[in-house]
Amino acid sequence: MGVVRIDDALDKQIERFLKKPENKYKYPSKTAFLNIMIHENLMKEVKK
Repeated sequence: MGVVRIDDALDKQIERFLKKPENKYKYPSKTAFLNIMIHENLMKEVKK
């Protein structure tokens, strides 16, 4: 597994998003959130 560097502004946006109560259990960690978002968007691109 590799390490990925993300933009500081994007990192702060993700942190704010994850702190919302409605996202707390769906995305238990930043890694889980990023994996889900990447997978969903990759699947959309593959279907094109």
